Amino acid sequence: MKNQISLAEMITDRDEGALKHLIDIRMEYLDKPGFRLIFEFAENNYFTNKTITKTYYYQNESGYGGDFIYDHAEGDKINWKESQDLTVRVESKKQRNKNTKQTRIVKKTVPTESFFNFFTPPLAPTEDQDDAASDIEERLELDYQLGEDIKEKLIPRAIDWFTGEALAFEELDDDELEGEYDDEDDDEDDDLSEDRDDDEESEEDDDTGKPKQEAAECKQS
Repeated sequence: MKNQISLAEMITDRDEGALKHLIDIRMEYLDKPGFRLIFEFAENNYFTNKTITKTYYYQNESGYGGDFIYDHAEGDKINWKESQDLTVRVESKKQRNKNTKQTRIVKKTVPTESFFNFFTPPLAPTEDQDDAASDIEERLELDYQLGEDIKEKLIPRAIDWFTGEALAFEELDDDELEGEYDDEDDDEDDDLSEDRDDDEESEEDDDTGKPKQEAAECKQS
C-alpha cells in the first residue's frame, strides 16, 4: 500500500503496526449502483474487527455519457481496543489551582491523521455549512478518487504494487500522457521566429543579388 502514492500519503508511522496485520483487500459490486471495499485483518492488538469495509454508492441516475455519479460513502465502525485508537492522540496539559497552588495533569484526546480515518468518510455539506462547503466538497472528491484508485489500480495489480513494479508503470503512463501534448505558446513563438527568419533571408537575397531593374516609364505619344 505504501507504494501506491495516494495511499502512502495517508499512512502514518503509527498506522504501520496495524497494517502489518492486513491480509487481503477485495472488492464486490452491490445490487444497486456502487461497490464495497473489504479490508481483512488477522488478529491484532489494535482492534477486534476481522474485516473493515467501506461502501461507495452512486446515484441511480447516470450522468452525461452514461457515467456513474458519486452519491456518498459509508464505513464500518472500528472497534478499537483500549488505548489503541490510531485516529486520536492524547494531549496532556498541566493546570494549577489558583487557591491551593496545587497542580494536576489533564488529558484529552484530539483527532489526528491516520489511514484509518478513511473509514469515516466526510459528509456532504449542509445549508448551515456554506462557508466550509468548498473545503468539504474537495474532501469528498478526494475520498471518492481514493476509493476508485483502490478499486481500479491497487486490487487488480496488488502483486505489482507490493513489489513496486506498478509504480514504474504509473510513472511511465504519466510521462506518455505529458508527451502527447505540446506547449502551444512555444509552437507559436517558433512559427513567428521562422517567419521572421524567412523574411530576413528574402531581404538579404534582394540586397546581395543583381541590382533591381527600374520599372519602364510609360510614355504617351
